[in-house]
Amino acid sequence: MEKKSYSDYFGHNGVIVGVLSLFCGFIFTSITILLTALQNKEGPLVQATLLFLALIFYFSLYVLLDNLEMAFHYIEDIPPLTLKVRPFFNLLLIFYFFGTSTVLMFLLFDLFYLAVVSAAIWVVVVAASINSTVRRFYKQSVVRYWPKKKP
Repeated sequence: MEKKSYSDYFGHNGVIVGVLSLFCGFIFTSITILLTALQNKEGPLVQATLLFLALIFYFSLYVLLDNLEMAFHYIEDIPPLTLKVRPFFNLLLIFYFFGTSTVLMFLLFDLFYLAVVSAAIWVVVVAASINSTVRRFYKQSVVRYWPKKKP
């Protein structure tokens, strides 16, 4: 049986992860700059813009995490520690706290309603992430065949 080479896929996936990481950092910085530089943050246009940026940020984090997990399905020989749930769970927590930080920034600048709407959207994104990405990773880590070590 012929082995398939996924090196092109991994190269492409690496570019996607790099671009999404840069994009998430740019959006987060944009939100921070807008919150600190604008005089009147109470206007509906300003809050709609911040909510739109937060939405783009949340969905970018979701796609980034999904792309980080996707490569595990195509690697034949993964070290056992890599597919353990705990290290991936720690990575998830970092992503989820990073997304939660925008909600906390909105609260810090007394934008209560924007923080509530943003938090509700973030909860939906986290639930979707747990339902898809985390479940897929957990299922693969349990089902994955682990060869016995030779003595």
